[in-house]
Amino acid sequence: MIIERRKSVTEEKRIVTGLVVSTQFLQQVGNRIELDYFTNSYLKTIASWCLAFYEEHKKAPYKHIKDIFESEVHSINEADGELIGDLLNTLSEQYDVDALNVDYLKDTTNDYIRMRELEILVNNISVLKEKGDLSDAEDLIKDFKKVQITVGMDHIINPGDMEQKEALYRKMAEEEANFFQLPGDLGKYLGNFKRGDVVGYFAPAKAGKSWVLTNHYKNAILSKKKTIFWSAEMIGTEVNARADKAFFPMVDMLDGQGEYTFPVFDCIMNQTGDCDKRMSPVIVLEGTELISDPSHVVCTKCRNSYNGKFVPTVYQDTIFRNQLDIFTLQDKFYNKDRTSKNFVKQMGKYGRISAPPKYSLSYDWMMQDLDNLFARDNFIPDILLLDYIDILNVDSTHDDYRLEDERWKILAKLAGATNTLVVTVTQSNKAGFTAGHLTTEHQGGFYGKVRHVNLMVGLNQNEGQKEKGIMEFGITEARSMHYIPGQTCTVLQDLKSGQSYLDSYCKYVRR
Repeated sequence: MIIERRKSVTEEKRIVTGLVVSTQFLQQVGNRIELDYFTNSYLKTIASWCLAFYEEHKKAPYKHIKDIFESEVHSINEADGELIGDLLNTLSEQYDVDALNVDYLKDTTNDYIRMRELEILVNNISVLKEKGDLSDAEDLIKDFKKVQITVGMDHIINPGDMEQKEALYRKMAEEEANFFQLPGDLGKYLGNFKRGDVVGYFAPAKAGKSWVLTNHYKNAILSKKKTIFWSAEMIGTEVNARADKAFFPMVDMLDGQGEYTFPVFDCIMNQTGDCDKRMSPVIVLEGTELISDPSHVVCTKCRNSYNGKFVPTVYQDTIFRNQLDIFTLQDKFYNKDRTSKNFVKQMGKYGRISAPPKYSLSYDWMMQDLDNLFARDNFIPDILLLDYIDILNVDSTHDDYRLEDERWKILAKLAGATNTLVVTVTQSNKAGFTAGHLTTEHQGGFYGKVRHVNLMVGLNQNEGQKEKGIMEFGITEARSMHYIPGQTCTVLQDLKSGQSYLDSYCKYVRR
C-alpha cells in the first residue's frame, strides 16, 4: 500500500510538472486530464490552476504559477500550502521554460490516465453493483470500451493527412537541428544525436572508452540536457572524480601539481619552415625529429580553408595543472570566478551519476533510478549514458550470442521508453587490439547488435598516437546519415588531466 501510494504521488508529480512547465505538454494531453484523476489534494490544486491558466492564455503558467499560488494561498490548508511551495521552488530551479522531455512525460501520463480510469470504473461498478443497478453498471462498461477505442493511436500515420505530415516534418526538423551535438569537427563528423537514438563506441580494453563517455556527460550538461551517467563497473569515488576532471582539468594526486604537456594542432609546414606565412620563428621539425622549443608558435591559419596547405600534426604545449583533491575542488566550486560558478550550477541542475554495486546494473535498476530521481529531485532525463553495455545484468536463459543481442535490445527499449538519447561503450574483439583501423569486423561479440543502434563508432589509436594524445574516431555503422568507411576524425586528448576531448580536425566536414 505504501509503495502504491508513493507511485501515485510520483506519477501525479510528473503530470503536474508538465502542466506547469510545458505549453507543448498542455497542448497534447491537457484535454484528457480530469481533476478526478488526482488522488493527492495539493497536486490536484496545482493542476486546476494550470488548466485554468491554459484555458485563458493558451500557454503553460511556468513562473506565473508562483503568482497564482500567492493569490490563492489563503484558501489552501497549511499542509497543502507547504507542499505546493516546496514543489514550485523545485520546478523553478530544475526547469527552463519548455525544456522538458515532453514525449516521455506524455507516455507516462497516458499510462497513468488509463490506470486511473480503470480504477474509477471499477469503483463505480462496485458501487452500482452493491446498489443493485446492474444495467447502469453494464452501461458504464460499454461506454468505457467506446472511449478506449480512440486512445493510443498516436503511432498510426495516415499518409494522406497533410496536417499530420506537417507536424511530423516539423518535429523531424527540430530533432535534426536542436537536440545534441558534440563540439568542433567531431560533432560535425558524427552529426546531430536525437531522442530515441542508440549510439555505441567500441575499442580495445584500456583505450579510454569511459573517458569518451565522460566527455559526453560534460558536453550534455553544458548543452543544458539533463543527463544520467550509469557506471556498471567503476565505484562511485572513481566515476565522480572522472566527472570532476572533465569539467576542471586536474592531474592525480600521485603526479602532483605542476607544468604538464598537452597536444595542440599545428601544421607540418609551420614546423619545417616550408610555408612563408607560418607563425613560428623557429624550425622544430628536422627530418623525423621534433624538437621542443619555447619560441615555437603553432600555426593553423589555413585549417578552415580548402587550399590544401594545412597539413595537420600535433605539438606538445605546456600548461600548469592542479592536482585532484578536495581542496582544489572546493576552490573551483566556491571561488568568485563566474565561469566556474556557472559550471557548478549546471552540474547540479543537469547531471546525475549512478554507481551501483559492480555488475548489478540492469534495466529494472535503471528504471527504478529514474523513478527515484524524479520523486526526490523532479529530475527527468534527456540523455542516458551507460558504461558499459557488455556487463549489463540481464535476466536471460541464454549464455551465447543471444545474450548479447538481448543487452542491445534493452538499450533500444530504454531509448524508446524514456524518449532519450542512449550512449554506451563496448569492447572490440581480439583482432581490434592489433588493428591499425577498426572496422565492422572488429566489433566484439555478436555482429547483429548493430541492428539495434543508430550509430556505431570505432576508436582507433596506435601506440605512437596514444603517447601523443591522438585518437581517431571512425564511423562503422550509421542508420540515418551518409558516411564513407575509412574516413575518420582526429581528436586530441589529455587523459592524465581527464580531457578526452581538447580539439578535433576532420578534412571531410563542411566548414
